[in-house]
Amino acid sequence: MANLTVYIVRHGETLLNTFKRMQGWCDSDLTKQGRQDAIKAGQSIHAVHFDYSYSSDLKRAIDTKNLILQQLDHAPGQTRVERNFREVSFGYFEGLPSATTWKEVGQTAGYSTQAEIIADKGLAKAQQLMHLADPTGLAETNQQILGRWRAGITQIRNECAGGTNILLVTHGTFIRTLADYHHINTLNNYPKNGSISILKLSDNASELMSYNE
Repeated sequence: MANLTVYIVRHGETLLNTFKRMQGWCDSDLTKQGRQDAIKAGQSIHAVHFDYSYSSDLKRAIDTKNLILQQLDHAPGQTRVERNFREVSFGYFEGLPSATTWKEVGQTAGYSTQAEIIADKGLAKAQQLMHLADPTGLAETNQQILGRWRAGITQIRNECAGGTNILLVTHGTFIRTLADYHHINTLNNYPKNGSISILKLSDNASELMSYNE
C-alpha cells in the first residue's frame, strides 16, 4: 500500500455545541457559524487533490463534508459515509449539560470536572468512568472507540490502496481519542469546530503529523 495522508476535519459548530450539551450519537444541525467553519476548512485545503472522502454517518458530519467539497478545486473520485467514524457514544448522558454530566461521572472518584480526571488519570480513565456511571451501559469505553477507529482505518487502507490524500470528516471526542492514542496531550486542547488534523498511514504504522490546527 502506498502511504496515505488523511486530513481529519471536525464538523462545524452545531446547535447542541452552543448549548454545551453532550452530543455523541444524538445529532443537531450546523449553526450559521458551523457552516462558516466548514467553508473555512474547505478553503484552507482547496488545492489538495483528494482521491477519496469519508464522513461519519451523522448529519452534522455529512453536511460539513458537503460544504468542504464545494470549496475544493478537484472533486474526490469517491465519497462515502461510514458508521465507524461517528462520534463517541455518551449513552445515558446524550443531550445532557456537559458540566453537570462530568460532575456526576467523576463524583464517585472524587472529581468534579472532566479536566480534573484527564489531568490525574488520562482520557481513557475519564471514558471508563462515564461507562461505569451509565445505567444503560451504552457509553463507549476507550477500547470500544479505538476498535471502531481501527475498523474504519482498515477499510480506508483496503479501499484507498491506490490513493494518496483522503478527506475524513468526523467528531471532536473521536479525534481527541485518536490524538491521545498517538501520545498527544489533549488536556485543555479539544479539537475546534472545523479544525484539521493530519494523519500519515503506511503499511503497518500511523503517525499524527498535526492536531487541531
